[in-house]
Amino acid sequence: MAEEKEKPIAIAAAEMKEFGCPYCGYRSGCTRLSCGGSAIWRCGDEECGKDCHILFDGAVKSAISLDGFYPELQAHPRRGIPSHGRPDKKPEGEGEFFHPRGIGLDSCWCFVCGTRDRDGKGHSSLHNIAAFVQCEASGKRVKGMFSQGAWLDYRPYEPDRVQVKIGACDAHLPKLKKLYELTQDGIITAARISEAML
Repeated sequence: MAEEKEKPIAIAAAEMKEFGCPYCGYRSGCTRLSCGGSAIWRCGDEECGKDCHILFDGAVKSAISLDGFYPELQAHPRRGIPSHGRPDKKPEGEGEFFHPRGIGLDSCWCFVCGTRDRDGKGHSSLHNIAAFVQCEASGKRVKGMFSQGAWLDYRPYEPDRVQVKIGACDAHLPKLKKLYELTQDGIITAARISEAML
């Protein structure tokens, strides 16, 4: 006999915000589809990754069908248990977790000289590393490792996708490339920043 597929559930958007994923409590995820006061949301926790329906004010039944089933509003299964996000943890030893996505361009300033002009011709988009950090608190600590040229990209609607961005002008691009190479293992330290500045 074939195993019956678990039916999706629908919860109120306000409860999602307070209690997170109805399966694991993780607060971050992505909306895959929205229509008529309903959305299908996927949990951003790598171990969970399950979908649920979110219903916005006034909706009592999802406007979106999966396999002909329109889930109705139900109480959040984790009601009373606050949502959680990525923990504020550090690597063994020293430093912070730091996962650079490569070098691109962004409106920022140089971490070596502080200029906002990439090439002396008024171009405000400087070379830039955008790196994911563990959480907002760790991002603030990473930003604090730099005297200039680093900024925290924290968005309240994506509290678990925090980045620190570090810029460099044309003259100091080799130092930014060196920093990128030194952090390929996913860790940044004050010593590595100093080495990149040499």
